[in-house]
Formats: sequence, C-alpha cells, structure tokens
Amino acid sequence: MSTPEASTLADLLRNVLETIPDRVWLKDLNGVHLVCNTAFAEHLGASNAQIVGTDDAQWVGAELAREFLAADRLVIETGRTLTFEGPMPSPAHNDPRVYEVVKTPMRNSSGQTIGVLGMARDIQDRKDAESLLRDTTEQLELALIGAELGCWDHDLRIEKGYFLDERSCAMLGRDPAERNHGRAWGHLIHPDDLPGTLEAMRAHLSGAAPAYEAEYRARHTDGHWVWMSNRGKVVQRDKAGKPLRMVGTLMDISKRKQAEADLLATQAQLQASLTAIEHLAFHDTLTGLPNRRMLNDRLETALLASQRNRTHGALLFLDLDKFKYLNDNHGHDMGDRMLQEVALRLQQCVRAVDTVARLGGDEFVVLIQGLSQDPHGAKQHAATVGYKILSSLNEPYALQGVAHTITPSIGATLFLGHGVDGTELLRQADSAMYDAKSEGRNTLCFYEK
Repeated sequence: MSTPEASTLADLLRNVLETIPDRVWLKDLNGVHLVCNTAFAEHLGASNAQIVGTDDAQWVGAELAREFLAADRLVIETGRTLTFEGPMPSPAHNDPRVYEVVKTPMRNSSGQTIGVLGMARDIQDRKDAESLLRDTTEQLELALIGAELGCWDHDLRIEKGYFLDERSCAMLGRDPAERNHGRAWGHLIHPDDLPGTLEAMRAHLSGAAPAYEAEYRARHTDGHWVWMSNRGKVVQRDKAGKPLRMVGTLMDISKRKQAEADLLATQAQLQASLTAIEHLAFHDTLTGLPNRRMLNDRLETALLASQRNRTHGALLFLDLDKFKYLNDNHGHDMGDRMLQEVALRLQQCVRAVDTVARLGGDEFVVLIQGLSQDPHGAKQHAATVGYKILSSLNEPYALQGVAHTITPSIGATLFLGHGVDGTELLRQADSAMYDAKSEGRNTLCFYEK
C-alpha cells in the first residue's frame, strides 16, 4: 500500500506532466506507451488510459508505426536525443501544422536505457514567421514599417562606420542621440558570442551566404546582456565587387531565449520527475532498497548469468526476531529507524554486484552472485556472508540515544542456472528461515531438499 506521502508525490508528478503544454509521451523499448499527458491523448482523440499499453500501430497504422519505431530504435541504439520537424498524424483529425518532435532516451538510476521519452511542440507559428522573414528580406525597408525592429547601417570603408537607429539604441538603453555616433562593428557583442558572429559576417561578405544572420548578446547601458537577432546584407559594392555598405535589422529576442531556457528547464524537470517515478516503482520508500519488483528482475538476471557462467549463486531470506516487540513498546518511528539501520548494515556486508532488497515489514533478501562453480565452495562462501550479516546485525543499535539489540533468523538456498525459478528460490529461502526460527533464532540454516 502506498503511503500518503508517496500518493501526494505521484499526484504532484502527474500535475507536472499535465502542466506542460507540449505533447508528452513515454514508450518502453518495444514501443508500448507507458504514460502520456492529456495534450497527447487529445491529439489522438482518446484518453490517457486508452493509450497506455498500446503501440502506435493502433492509432496511426502499421506503416507510420514502423517509421516511428525506427526513430525510437535510433535513439535507443545511439543513446542520443533525436530532433526533427514534421506533422503529427492523428486518427481523430487532419492536423496540417508543423511540430518539433524531440525523442530522447529514458534511463534508469543505473544509466540503462529503459524507454524513449517524446515531446512535440507546435512550431507552425514560428515556421510561418521564418517564411515571412525570408520573403521580405529583399524588401528590408518595408519590413521595418510597424515591425518594431531596429535597423543599422554599416559603412565598410571606415573603422567606426557602424550606426544604429533610434529603436536599436532604445533596445540597448542608449540615448537616441547615439544614432549619429559611429562605432566599430562588434563593439557591443559579448566576447563569447563574437567568434560566431564574425564567422557569419565573413561568410556573407565572401559570398558563401546570401545574407548575414546571427544571434548574440549585446551589452545594455546598465550592464546586463540583451539577446539580439541580427540580419543584414550587402547593398553596395564597387566596380570590382568589393562590399562597401551593409544594412540590416535588429530584434530583441530576450523573451524568446528565456522561453527556450524555460522549455529546457521544463524538460529537465520532467526528466527528474520521471526518474523519481521510476525510483518509486522499484525501491522501498523507507529504506531506499530495491523492492520485490526490482528483486525479481535482478534475480532473473542472476539466474541467466549463473546459467551462462555455470557459477552458483545464493539467496538469503532474513526476518528480524521479535521486531514486533520493538514496535509495540517503543513506537513505529523507532521501528522505522531500526529498519533503516538494518538496511545500511546489510549493504555494508555484501559486494556491489550483490543485491539487498526489502520485501516488506521486517523481511529482507540478499542475492549473492558469482560464487564458485563447486557447490561446496559456493555454500561455504554464502555461509561466510550469512554469518557476517549475523555478526553485524547483532551489534547494538543507538536509536535516539538509547541502545537496542535485535537478531535475525536467516534462511539460505543455492542456485545454479535455471534449475528453479525465482519464486521457488524465495520459497526455499523462506522455508530455511523458518528452520532457523525453530532452532532458536539468531542463526543461519540452509535449505535441504
């Protein structure tokens, strides 16, 4: 049962997902939808619940689904984000708008790719604006009328031949009278942005680019930096074709840059939220240890490795003796502190390759991998780890300034390959644990067939 805190966090994460105006979805490695927001579901003419558990073929047909899956596989195989532009087909309506689609690998806490996160943003308005801007480049003077753009004039024959108009001066907090003040080109550009703008200028002056286009930060009079979009072109050449004069426009794009930064922050927040969701799904909220779900996954992996390498492994099932007495006499907070301390000590008794999991209550499981190929050597190794755990957990616990003691009963079983499945191994270890209880507790017993 989830705790109120976990439920509140889940609600918060769902709210974060729904607050994002873009269409967001998450698919597993096989292309099956795991989660999406309402914006994505409405695009397909369905509810979130109807989409979860389906693949793209159900919504857009087999042919498009294969294209989507090919893009997903490219993301998974390269481990890199894929960004492209295009339409988003829907069975519910014909949407002619253009979207920027970002697909990025979703990784778990171990860095393994577990799926593909997709986000789609409507960029039709931006595309329309870019198209309009291209169409009006040759009619620069008309484009300035009512567009709230600044303009500049650059006499390339003199060093301080770069002149800004009143609107450009206003963008940078300068006195309108400075429109008559010539300055060296690039004088106000941020040092980090200067190399890129110089390259764009050279490309146009050399004829490699039809126009000069650059985005950079310019210094405002009060000292802060303003993001500017600068476009221009040569309008006068000498008889030999040498550029003599350029004109262009300036636009304050600080709000757009801030919006882009906000989007990146939102994407990072979503990534963090999904990571938190994944952690909650596979970890115990009290101790942070893997839960039963993750233990089953790791146990299956251990069985495969054991089969492949022909090496034994061991499963230890621990139950704390008389833990109920601690809870009943000192309160559940004290019991929770004890469980957290036990989890810490268990982790200190095993290798990084091994797994310590909490099944619930006062029950823990330790999965030991890569033991000897010889069953006697493997049993001896497992017993050594078991007695090390017994010794560690028998040490007093200082909880809220008071010393407490508690002992474990441990049942152990060995495995080799897929001789038995994970469920049976847990049953065997649990049975051996009850044998340890019967022998007076605070001991280790191995399962005997």
